[in-house]
Amino acid sequence: MPSVTRPGRPSRQERRASMERRLFEATEHLIDEGASFTELSVERLAAQAGISRSTFYVHFQDKGELARMLTRTVLTELREVSRRWWDVAEHAVRADLEASITAIVDVYRRHAAAFTAVVETATYDTAVAEDLRVLVQEIIDATRTAIERGRAAGTMRDVAPAETAAVLTWMVERAGYQLVRRGDAGDDPKIVAVLTDIIWTTLYRAP
Repeated sequence: MPSVTRPGRPSRQERRASMERRLFEATEHLIDEGASFTELSVERLAAQAGISRSTFYVHFQDKGELARMLTRTVLTELREVSRRWWDVAEHAVRADLEASITAIVDVYRRHAAAFTAVVETATYDTAVAEDLRVLVQEIIDATRTAIERGRAAGTMRDVAPAETAAVLTWMVERAGYQLVRRGDAGDDPKIVAVLTDIIWTTLYRAP
């Protein structure tokens, strides 16, 4: 008689990842419907995610910890798509930069609700605000390093790396949050074109 292998039980890490994904999706859904993250109760979030209130507290200390998870998730995704330009910055062509900006705008478009929750919560939750500051600073630092490589290779103009990286990073962040998140998806290509043009002409010697 053939043996039957029972599938192993999910590990604690796998259960945590599944719970985070369900709550991430539940939060975005409720905010897309017009709810404010501040006013959302744990009970409503848990119900939307298909879990009990007690299960929520097994994985999260409070709603603030959920907001910190949202912050890490969306900023990590932004960092990953930014690598499309960072990794080739010193010998990039304009299309490389445009592809990276397109991917960044897409993250803001797909996760508009999560960004709303993060920025809203950061105004009163110091832990969320600090996580946001640290994660944005990591993006600024990586951009600064890319600029330094470009200057050393002679392909970029003689700009101040730290200050330029900070200004460009916050410019993209504000465009994503204020224009992409609130605007029509049909305008995204125009936003990509403008951001690409500003960054390219600021940094590169080639037209």
